[in-house]
Amino acid sequence: MIEILNHSFFDFEQHWNYRTFPNAYNIKIYLTPDVYSKYYELKKGTQDILKRRINDSTELLIDKLELLPDYDKLELVSTEVKPIYTKWEQINSGQQKIIELLERSTESTDYQNIGNSARTLMDKLAREVFNRDLHKADDPTIELNNGKFKNQLNTYIASELKGKKNKGLRKVAISAIEFVSDSIDLMNSTTHKLNAEKHFAELCVISAISAISIVKIIDELE
Repeated sequence: MIEILNHSFFDFEQHWNYRTFPNAYNIKIYLTPDVYSKYYELKKGTQDILKRRINDSTELLIDKLELLPDYDKLELVSTEVKPIYTKWEQINSGQQKIIELLERSTESTDYQNIGNSARTLMDKLAREVFNRDLHKADDPTIELNNGKFKNQLNTYIASELKGKKNKGLRKVAISAIEFVSDSIDLMNSTTHKLNAEKHFAELCVISAISAISIVKIIDELE
């Protein structure tokens, strides 16, 4: 709650029945995009808690409260994106495909396709490096079937980068996989303004290529 409140601003809207209830309002809380995406899965519960706490601790009467991303705080800017050359041809061609999609996209459906293509690319990467016989998860309940690229890649990383000496690279690698997974989920699960969708699509592409770069480094370690 503290992080949400520290990275937001409140927009109060007078309730339609303000003549009868002059202290009644609707509130929109605009969060920086990184904080909004971080707590997206907790959005409904957080809205309910904030609404209840405001109603219980103030004289305000809040009818509706909604958390929204503040797109004016989106810091990612357009930049030239280049593929990372790997020994896997389908990964190289997949990178080129999502970069070309980004360059020619102009509509909402185009940007959604980038999110789906980024997911497909990460799934192909997982199939290239994950070996069910070599890479075992500590938790036997973790699903490692094809399509679960996040679980497969995290298990691959944990297996290949064991030990204290690999702690730093292991942490960076797992963070990269989490970042690209969250970027794809955000791109495919929320509705944005068109200009914001372009930024989130760019985020998908950049994060996917960054993850590929780190997996390439791990693969090339002796």
